[in-house]
This record gives sequence, structure tokens and C-alpha cells, in this order.
Amino acid sequence: MISKKIHLFTNELEIIKSLQSIFEIKKIFTEKIKLFKKLKKKNNIVLIRSYKDLMKDNTVSFETGISYGFGIIFKEDFLKKYKNGIWNIHPGSLPNYRGRHPITAAFLNDEKKIGLSIHVIDKKIDRGFLLAKSFVQRKYKDDELSIKKKLFKILKKVLKKAVANFNKKKMTKLQKGKYYKPFYKGINIKYSKKVDYKFIYNATKAQKSFDGIYVNGKKYYNAFFYSLKNLNKKNIELIICKNNKKIILVNKR
Repeated sequence: MISKKIHLFTNELEIIKSLQSIFEIKKIFTEKIKLFKKLKKKNNIVLIRSYKDLMKDNTVSFETGISYGFGIIFKEDFLKKYKNGIWNIHPGSLPNYRGRHPITAAFLNDEKKIGLSIHVIDKKIDRGFLLAKSFVQRKYKDDELSIKKKLFKILKKVLKKAVANFNKKKMTKLQKGKYYKPFYKGINIKYSKKVDYKFIYNATKAQKSFDGIYVNGKKYYNAFFYSLKNLNKKNIELIICKNNKKIILVNKR
């Protein structure tokens, strides 16, 4: 049976709060200095700058690690330190949406549901063994933050299923699937008349939580489908898309 004591690798406070009700978090590893400063009084959080830092601070073997939104790739020699492996909480349906920003990729593909996958990591990105997976419904008003809130609501249930499946040795080898490159540089649509209006809408919603997108050389932060009602909103511009379809974009936060 898996122990409830874990090491956690994350850059997000919300995941720490969520997992505290399920596991006993013995140590937190983070790359985020703001999170480190906020929690350093607890004496169990470590600031990690590189893979070498991980190896220096974690010389003793431990049973289980859990990762969410952690940027450093775990190598095979590090994974071997964990008897039950390191489990990754991935906000996307594996193996269909591998990569750093699976929610954005799913938005761009106009998915109507977004997956939450929990898998045992191996040395390949978003591969290994799937322990559990579930989905939340995506509505067109959703952006990445609202989808994450939905995913966090089902996280406890999916984690419990993952623990049960691990104890029963019930897991599935993940296939190669589809890998999406990160969207660190954002999304730039140079000529809207060549692009489907839904793609522009979905791209804007996906990047609303970040720094918006560029369309026809200008930056926009939110989107609405074309209607006379939405034409009355503030700071908007009417954008002509492929097949003369129209969309409304917001040019200020």
C-alpha cells in the first residue's frame, strides 16, 4: 500500500492547498522564488534553480513524489530515488495532449472537454504509466484559469482513483500520442482574414490569463462572438476573419 507521505514538486500554491487534504507533504521543491519566500517559515520548502540542485538536496531515497507544473525534467537517476516513482498531475488528456501548455493546445483544437491525467513519470516527457484520468466540460466563456478551477475540483477524486489503481497494480503504458511545443512566445495571428474565427476566439480565451494574443499586429486580451449586444462593450474592435466571419476582441485588460 502506498504511504501518504510525499515530496511535492510544484510552482503553484493552489496545488499545495489541494494536496494537503490528501497527503502529508514532507518536502516541497519549487522554482518560484515568490512561493519559496511565502512558505519558507515552514522549513520544508526548497528553492530549486537547476537539476543539480535537485540532486544535491535529495540524496536520501523516499517512497513517493508528486509533480504539478514543475519545469525541470526529471532524469532517470533521480526517478530511481522514489520507490513508488514520481507521479505527475497533468492538466490535459494523455497521451493526446503532451507538453508544457496542454490547456492552450486543447483550446486551439476547440475541445469541448479538458482532461486531467495522473501518471507515473519515466524519462520521456509526459510518458510512463497512466494511473487515472477524468474530464471537465469546457464552455466558450471559459479561459485557462476557469478550467484550472474546474480541474482542481475533481483533483481529489482523480487522485484517490490513482492511489487505488496503483495499489492494485492497475496502470496503462502511455503511448507516444501528440506533443505540443510550449507557447512561451504567446500566439501571433498576422492576418485574421486567413484564420477561422473560432480559432482566434479560442486562442484569445486560452491566453487571457497570460498576456493576451496579437492579431493583425495589435494585442488583445479577451474575445466575444459577434452580436449586436457585444458591440456595446468597452474597448472592443471588430475583427474580420476567414469567410468574412466577424469576431469582437477586447484591446485593454
